[in-house]
Amino acid sequence: MIFPISRLGYFFTLFGLVWITAYAKKHPTSARPGKVSLTTGRAFNQSDTLSVVPSKQAPPIPGMVYIEGGYMVMGNLVEDKLGTGGCATKPVTVTSFYIDKAPITNLDYREYLYDLQKSGLVEAYKAAIPNHQALLEGFSYNDPYLESYLDAPQFMYYPVVGVSWEQAMQYCKWRTKKFQELEIEKYSAKRAVEGHEAEPTSLNYQDIHSEVANTSVTFTLPSEAQWEYAARAIVGVASIDYLQRHQRVYPWDSPSPRGKNGRFLANFKRGKGNYKGMAGESDHAAPTSYVYAYPPNDLGIYDMVGNVCCWVSDTYDPLALQNSGDLNPVVRGAALGHSGGHQDKAPRNENNKVYKGCSWADSAYFLQIGTRRYLHKDSATATIGFRCVVSSLGR
Repeated sequence: MIFPISRLGYFFTLFGLVWITAYAKKHPTSARPGKVSLTTGRAFNQSDTLSVVPSKQAPPIPGMVYIEGGYMVMGNLVEDKLGTGGCATKPVTVTSFYIDKAPITNLDYREYLYDLQKSGLVEAYKAAIPNHQALLEGFSYNDPYLESYLDAPQFMYYPVVGVSWEQAMQYCKWRTKKFQELEIEKYSAKRAVEGHEAEPTSLNYQDIHSEVANTSVTFTLPSEAQWEYAARAIVGVASIDYLQRHQRVYPWDSPSPRGKNGRFLANFKRGKGNYKGMAGESDHAAPTSYVYAYPPNDLGIYDMVGNVCCWVSDTYDPLALQNSGDLNPVVRGAALGHSGGHQDKAPRNENNKVYKGCSWADSAYFLQIGTRRYLHKDSATATIGFRCVVSSLGR
């Protein structure tokens, strides 16, 4: 009996040593940075030393889908009918981000307008009102839509239109502010439960601000690369050679705009004078459609093409793929801040902004992910909406 016990003791001793070596002395991480500097031995968070706040997972972002970054072939090889630089391709990598599950709706935008008005920001409210006259461009007898498209309950979850690039950017700033205010409220309530002062004061505001800033998010328009990556919905493992040979033309696998049941997969103009198809095929009450009316792509995102086009952050450059980098490429304008480097050498009109996708008034050609167009940043039409993204700093 002695020999078996000795062998058992030896096993547990060896197991304990392995566990201590592998797990007991974990390397520091952003979530567990440690209390002492590894280079100087000085304690953090003292009156005369660096204040270190552990990283925390970002809070859930309402209405958004997490997109894991990766490699794709950006652009396409189809005929560039508009001469806007949509016939080139380039291998690029896009890092992870969050994107709205659907375009910003009339209800979303009405909440924004209500908040501006309630806050007494009269000038900002007036500047944010969509250009209802843009609806006159799209169709003939449009009086009902001109008067009620934004506010009618029936159009609550239809995409907002008549919004310029500048207005969309201001919405992103407002959404960022509201999200951060909500996080401060949550953190203040948490402090109150723990016995701290509930409302921010001069004594605890810095602590609250640091804690919220540690997990805060910034909403903005997607870059052209982010938009294409989300639209292509590359899911699973695929070799680089495969991606280069088999580009996904649409946000779905089918080479046709129709699904397996024969029904169209997006809201677009089917032919000359044909916006909706035969009676019974469509029950939409407006040229636009309910944002969840058509199937999502493989990432669970709705209306990446069809219904309305989407403003992106990029300044228009016909040689964008050639003049930008291959990691998170973007053509920056003055509003986003020039990043320096070769992408700023090409002359361009800073006021022209790119929009992507296909609208209810566009032909099937624009259902192709790689197509691109541009418009002045202050222009608004009945065919362009927008959605927001948030860059992921890690999960």
